[in-house]
Amino acid sequence: MKKSANRPLPAGPWLTLLAVAIGLFIRPTAQANIAFPQSGGAEKTITGTVTDEATNQPFPFVTVSVKGSTVGMVTDANGKYSLRVPADAKTLVFSFVGYVSVEETIGTRTVINVSLKEQVTSLQEVVVTALGVERESKALGYSVQEIQGDEMTEDRETNMVNALSGKVAGVQVTGSGTSIGGSARVIIRGESSLNINANQPLFVVDGVPISNNVSGSSGSGNLEVDYGNSAGEINPDDIASVSVLKGPAAAALYGSRAANGAILITTKSGKGRRGLGVTLNSNVSFENPLRLPEWQDVYGQGNNGQFAFVDGSGSGIADGVDESWGPRMDGRLIPQFDSPRNVDGYRGGDLNAPAGSSIIPTPWVSNPDNVSDFFETGVTLSNNISVTSASEFGNVRFSYTNLDQKGMVPNTDLRRNTVSLKTDLNLTEKLKFNASVNYVNSQSDNRPAISYGTESLMYLWIWYGRQINTKNLRNYWMPGLEGQQQFNYNYNYHDNPYFTTYENTNGQNKNRMFGTVSASYQFTDELSLMFRTGIDFYNELRDRRRAFSTQRFPKGMYREDKLFFYEQNTDFLLTYSKELNPDFEFTVSVGGNQMRQTNNYNETVAPQLLIPGIYNFSNSAVNLQVEQYDQEKKINSIYGYGQFAYKNMIFLDVTGRNDWSSTLPVNNNSYFYPSATLSAALSDIFLLPSFISFAKVRLAYAEVGNDTNPYSLSNVYNSSTPWGGTQAKSESSTLANSELKPERTNSYELGGDLRLFAGRLGVDFTYYDNRTKDQIIPITLDIATGYSSRIINAGEIQNSGIELMVYGTPLENASGLKWDASVNLTRNRSKVIELDESVDAYTLTARNGAYIQAREGERMGDIYGVGFARVEDKNSPYYGQIIHSAEGTPLRGSELVKQGNYNPDWMMGIQNSLSYKNLSLGFLFDIRYGGIVVSRTKTIGSTSGQLKETLYGRENGYDLTEEGNGIVSPGVIQNEDGSYSPNTVKISSRNWHNRYYERNNVEAAKYDASYVKLREVRVSYNLPVSWFQNSFIQSVRASVVGRNLALWTENPHFDPDVMAMSGGTLQPGIENMAYPSARSIGFNLNIKF
Repeated sequence: MKKSANRPLPAGPWLTLLAVAIGLFIRPTAQANIAFPQSGGAEKTITGTVTDEATNQPFPFVTVSVKGSTVGMVTDANGKYSLRVPADAKTLVFSFVGYVSVEETIGTRTVINVSLKEQVTSLQEVVVTALGVERESKALGYSVQEIQGDEMTEDRETNMVNALSGKVAGVQVTGSGTSIGGSARVIIRGESSLNINANQPLFVVDGVPISNNVSGSSGSGNLEVDYGNSAGEINPDDIASVSVLKGPAAAALYGSRAANGAILITTKSGKGRRGLGVTLNSNVSFENPLRLPEWQDVYGQGNNGQFAFVDGSGSGIADGVDESWGPRMDGRLIPQFDSPRNVDGYRGGDLNAPAGSSIIPTPWVSNPDNVSDFFETGVTLSNNISVTSASEFGNVRFSYTNLDQKGMVPNTDLRRNTVSLKTDLNLTEKLKFNASVNYVNSQSDNRPAISYGTESLMYLWIWYGRQINTKNLRNYWMPGLEGQQQFNYNYNYHDNPYFTTYENTNGQNKNRMFGTVSASYQFTDELSLMFRTGIDFYNELRDRRRAFSTQRFPKGMYREDKLFFYEQNTDFLLTYSKELNPDFEFTVSVGGNQMRQTNNYNETVAPQLLIPGIYNFSNSAVNLQVEQYDQEKKINSIYGYGQFAYKNMIFLDVTGRNDWSSTLPVNNNSYFYPSATLSAALSDIFLLPSFISFAKVRLAYAEVGNDTNPYSLSNVYNSSTPWGGTQAKSESSTLANSELKPERTNSYELGGDLRLFAGRLGVDFTYYDNRTKDQIIPITLDIATGYSSRIINAGEIQNSGIELMVYGTPLENASGLKWDASVNLTRNRSKVIELDESVDAYTLTARNGAYIQAREGERMGDIYGVGFARVEDKNSPYYGQIIHSAEGTPLRGSELVKQGNYNPDWMMGIQNSLSYKNLSLGFLFDIRYGGIVVSRTKTIGSTSGQLKETLYGRENGYDLTEEGNGIVSPGVIQNEDGSYSPNTVKISSRNWHNRYYERNNVEAAKYDASYVKLREVRVSYNLPVSWFQNSFIQSVRASVVGRNLALWTENPHFDPDVMAMSGGTLQPGIENMAYPSARSIGFNLNIKF
C-alpha cells in the first residue's frame, strides 16, 4: 500500500527513546568545589587557575590532585581551585579527559597556574571517516579535509552548503542567487555521470545519510520557485565538524549513493565539559545586492524615439511596447502612466477613470535607481541557545535556534526553527547508548519566482522603462477595483512589481525530522558490536496564490503542492581489533545496511477562481487539476573492512560492499565493489633531514556501483487532463528497459603529505583518475516508434585532476602575534570516452538555446549552441568574419557549435588568519579561472535597449544621418556569386541589437565566468577573562563578518557564480534572469556560561 503525502510523522518512538536516554542520564553528580578525601597531618593551601591553552579561557572541572594520593578536587566554573595538601606533598597533577595531563612540582609554591593542551597525535589530526569512525589522518590512504563548525557559525549562511565555497580543495559550490535559502550545487572532483542530477555527493549526519533533494515546482502555468536543497537546512549552530570525503575510496562504504564523494556532518554533543554549561550565540546580518546590471539612463520606454501613454496596451504612441528605444529623457512633457488625470484621484494608468478624462503630460526624466530602489536591505536574525551537561555517566546537549530572514525583495521571508537533542550514555562499562534528533520547521509567506517570465521580477527589470518611477507603483490597485484589477505602467506583458510581491505569493511550510539511535556493546577489549537506525523524513506544503488581473492568470489561481519524503537506514557493525605484537595491529569489521525510501508528490491546482482573494479549492471556477506520483526504493547491503598497521608507519585498508537495489532487474540487481588503500609514513621509515617533520605517501583504488530511479524497468501510465468527467491516462513516452545493469566507477588516487619546520609548513598533493562505465541514460528514439526515448546502459566518462593544499604559519612570536595562511588549488578535467554507437551527442540539460551536451572525445560540461554564420573558407581573406544579410544585419548559423565549457580551468581558495592576543582577523579569497556562463540578461537587456552598452549607435538619437547614430556591423555580405565583400550597410541601433543578440544566439550571450571574490572577512575579539572573574560568565566573543564583499569579473551585469533551474534540475553555466547575489555585513556575539 502506498504511503500518502499526508502520512503522520512517526516521531513517537524517537522521542520515547530520547526520554528514556535522558532519564537514565540525569542523576546526581559531584559539585565542582567538593574535594576528594584528604589525609591528616600538617597541611598547606595551594591556589591557582587552570586555562585552556588553545583559547586562553578558564577551564572548569579539571581534576587537581596530589600525585600518589587521594587528595584532590575539581576546578570551579572560572577554572579556579584552592586545595589543602599535606606538607610532604611533592607534585600536583592536573588532568582532564582528552587533554595532556600536567605535573607541577609543589616545592615552596602556594600559587600554581597551568594551561592544558588538547591531546593530539603526531600528526595532530583526527578526522571523521566513513560510517562515522574517527581515525588518525596519518593512517589514511585517501584525501579527507575537515572544517570546524565554529567557522560556519560566525560566517553564517542561510544555506550552510554555501559556507564550504573556497575552503576545500576539489569542491565546487555554486549558488542560485536567491539569498532566501536558495539552492546550492556541490560537485566534488568534477562530474562523472551523464545524469546531471546525479553528480552531487551524499550528505551524512552523525553516520546516517540524509536527503539533499531539490524538488522542482514549475508547470501548470507557473515559473520555478527555488525552495532550496534539503542539506541546506542543517543548522550551523549544531555542527561540530564537516568532513569531506572526496573520492570513491574514502566513501566506498556508503555504497552507490556516495560514488561522488560524501560530506559527513558531525553534530555537537555535551562531552568535553563536566557539569552544566550554557552557550548563547546571536547573529544579525544585513544584505544588499552585490551586483545589478549596468543600465543606460539616456532613453526611455518606446520605439523609434516616440512614446505617449494612453492605456498601456498599444492605444497610445508605442505605449504597448516595453522596450527602451523611446525618446531621450530630457525633461520634455509626455503623458505617462503615473501622470495625473484632469479628474482628481485618478492616474494615467487607472483605466477605470471617468470617460472623457485626459492625462496631463509630465516631465520625461531618467530614474537611474528605479531598480535598485525596489530592493530593500535584507535582515537576517539568528539566535541560538544550547545547554550541555556531562558526567561519568555520559553527556547531553539541547539546542534551539530561531532564524528570521527578511529578503532583499520586499515581502519575501524565511523563518526557520530548529530543535536539536543529542545524548551519549554509558549505561554500563560495556554498553553505550547514543541518540540524536533534529527537528526543523521552515516557513515562508513568500519566496520569489525565478527564471524568465512574467512571475519573475528580474524578467520585469530587463524590460523596465528607464523613465519609470518605481515608487509610483506602490499603490498597485486601481481605485474602486481593489482586489480585481492591478495598476501598472504596461498592460500588455507585465505585472506591477509590488503587486507581484505582495499578492502573487509562493508560500512554504516544511516540517522535517532527522536523527539516529545507536547502541554499542564492548564484549571484550577487542570485540564490539554497534547497532544503529536513523531516519530522515519531511512533510512539505507549498501554496501559490495568484490574484485577479495577473498576466498569466486573469481570473486568479490557487495551487498546493504536497511533498512527503521518508528514508530509514538501519545498520550494524561488528568490529574486532587486535594488537598481535608491538609491531603489528589490525581491525576487521563486518556489517550490513538496509535503506528504505519513499517519495510522494501531490499537486492540486484551481486554474481559475470565482471570488477574488479567496484561496481555497472550493473557490475554483473550473475543474481542479491534480497530479500525483508515489515512489518507493530499497537497497540491502553487506560490507566489511580491514585496517592493518605495521609499526604505526605502514597502513593497509581494504573494504568490500555488495548492494542489492530494488530499481534494477532481479537477475542483475547485485553489484559488488572493493577498495584498497596503502599509506606509508616515510618520516618514520627513513632518516630524513631535520627540517622534515613528517612525510607520507598514499595510494588508493576503489570501485563503486550505482543504480537508477524507480520505474525504469517497465512502462507505466501517466495521468492526463480529464475530458469532462472521464479520466485520461497515457503511456509514458520513455521506453523502459528490463535489462539494465548497474553503473560502475573505477577510481585511482595517488598523493603525498609533507610537514616541514616542526609543522610550520604543510603541503598535501593528490592526483586522481576515475572511470565511470555503463551510464544509465535515456536516448532519443525515432518518433515512429511511439516513444520519445529509451533507457539504456551507455557511455564511459574519465574524470581526472589534481588537488594541492599548502598551509602554514609564516609568523608566530612570543608577543602573541600569529599569522596562519593556506592555499588550496584544484584542476579537474572530465572527458567523454565513449557513448552508445547510436548517440552522437547526448543532451544533459538545455536552456535558452544553450545545450549542455556530452560528445565522444570532448569534455563534460561543454555548452553547444548556435552562433554567428561565419566565413568558413580558410583561403578567403574574410575567413572567420560574421556574415550579414543584404540589409546589413548579422546572420546566425544553423548548426550547434561548441561555445565553451562551464567548468573552470582551475579553482583556488586563499585563506589568511592574523591573531594578536584576544584579537583576530581572517579573510578568504575565492578564485575561479576559466569557463563560460551563458546569459539571458545580456541578450534580452540588449534587445530591449536597457543595458548601458545599447547606447552604441544612438549617441545622438535615432536619425541615421547624424554622426554617431546607426551601426555598420563589422563583417561581410555574401554576394550572389558566393564571394564576400565587406558590409557597408548602416542600420539602426535597435535593429542591430535585435539581430546581433537574438535570443538563441549563444555566442553573443556568453561571458568569461572567471572571477575573484572576497568571500569572507572576519574580525573577532575575545573579551578579557579578567572582566568576568567574579561572575558566572566564562567567555564572550564578538565578531564582525562580511561575506561577498567584493567581486572582480569580466561582465558588469551579474555575479557569474550562478546557475539556472528547470524543474528539479540545477543548470550550471546558465544565467536565466538571476537575482543578484547578496553582499552581507553581520555581527556575531557568543557568550558561554
